[in-house]
Amino acid sequence: MGWQYLSVTDETPNDLWIEIAALLEPPDILSLQSTCRALNQALYRKSVWAVALRQVCREHSLFLPTFPIEKMDTRQLFIAAMGPYRFKSLIESAGSFAAHAEDAPVLSPARGPFASHKVAVLPQTASYLIPGGRFLLTFDCEAFILWDLDLVGSAKDINRPQSQGMVCVFPPGTFGTFAGFETGYSSMDVSMREDSLRVVVSGGSGKVT
Repeated sequence: MGWQYLSVTDETPNDLWIEIAALLEPPDILSLQSTCRALNQALYRKSVWAVALRQVCREHSLFLPTFPIEKMDTRQLFIAAMGPYRFKSLIESAGSFAAHAEDAPVLSPARGPFASHKVAVLPQTASYLIPGGRFLLTFDCEAFILWDLDLVGSAKDINRPQSQGMVCVFPPGTFGTFAGFETGYSSMDVSMREDSLRVVVSGGSGKVT
């Protein structure tokens, strides 16, 4: 009795491969996708990498609204989902063990900062970059601003003249105004859920009038 050839890709429906991919981390999906043309066609699709990106956000505590998943194409989803793993690979390949911090090698950025994002943050301003890198919170006792720096790595992110901000201003003499900027002190505490933020701010002389 001779051996019977069995094609795994031909005998297994694409829906099952997609279910398998949903259980894997992005590097494993990429490895599976790279085994043959049939699996590449089955797995390199928006639905697979959208699920992968959502899992990455949960795994690495990234703010899910950072990524407009419904508007992203397959390539953008793939790049975003692989981001934490590419960063880890960069650190591991360029880093080395050092007995003291001063002996550790300096890692140079892949490219310089872009001058298009002009967000003025004064020394007395409390600021917080929300995990995911798209949104920046600033507070200076006069205004609380949520800056949208746009999707990391996108072309319009580089070419846009400046970042957009949603501003909440505290007018003087009204309820909620922070009393005097006497100490030049401001602080901000941020707690994050998958798709929402809770922000507590304090500043000025330490009391609200």
